[in-house]
Amino acid sequence: MLKKILLVGGTGYLGRHLNHYLSEDDFEVFISGTNSKYEKNYFKINFEDTKSYNSLDGFKFDLIIVLAAKLGSLSTCNLNHTDLSVNTLGYASFLQYLENHQLTAKIIYISSMTVYSPNNQLPVIESSAIAPVNTYGLSKYIAECMTSFFCTNYNIMGAILRLPGIYGGDKRGGFIYNTMNNLKHDKPVEISTKNLIFWETIHVDDLCFMIKSFIREYKWAQKIDVYNVCYGRETDFYDTFEFIKTHINKQEATIAETVKGYIPFYLSNEKLKKIISVKEDYFGKLKQYLLGVE
Repeated sequence: MLKKILLVGGTGYLGRHLNHYLSEDDFEVFISGTNSKYEKNYFKINFEDTKSYNSLDGFKFDLIIVLAAKLGSLSTCNLNHTDLSVNTLGYASFLQYLENHQLTAKIIYISSMTVYSPNNQLPVIESSAIAPVNTYGLSKYIAECMTSFFCTNYNIMGAILRLPGIYGGDKRGGFIYNTMNNLKHDKPVEISTKNLIFWETIHVDDLCFMIKSFIREYKWAQKIDVYNVCYGRETDFYDTFEFIKTHINKQEATIAETVKGYIPFYLSNEKLKKIISVKEDYFGKLKQYLLGVE
């Protein structure tokens, strides 16, 4: 039974919520961040400063979950972007530290649907074509490869979880939040879906529930494996907009676009369902969120 878990990047958006979910159970959760905090079970770890890893000296963990990654390269293909180096070379140095100090025997790397080609047959399964369209997705895929390499060449068991975009909780941005917030405050909704591929399609609570269930149920039967963690259903951008305005009672709101510019894209969860019970009520959870009854 896994007990002691370190969330690397546990002060970030997903990390904060996952920490809450895991702490509700029997897990002893430790978190890391890049700020100087002084609280129980906290480590200051920065992938840009290898000396910061020394704060972990003397500790052992049953599982390390790596959520830390810089997001600034989501909208660029620039290979000189500093986030590419941090998310790959910085992560590699952290993995080597884990091996040198024997900190854990199990690791989960939190990846992203942005590693996939947008031209895959739907729904996208774990073996679908990989072809990132931005530098962030490239960094996540390189980090996936390093995680696989790390587990294969050392005595470590690993899993890679590919996530869709997330909304809910304390997030104050993204299509769903911005649309809801603007409509509630009678502000104009300006939306452009030109070349849009990836957007938020799962509530953070449902995602954390599924990750926690995965941690509890996964058998660690092989060195490394990959899973999509998602609702497993198509979520149309325009249908979601219509749903939001209906439940906020703003029927007069419209999108200025006359042609849909986004590329249909969604992940399969069939592989994940062999391990856990998957929450799949996209519109039910969205309704709760819109009505403020989460």
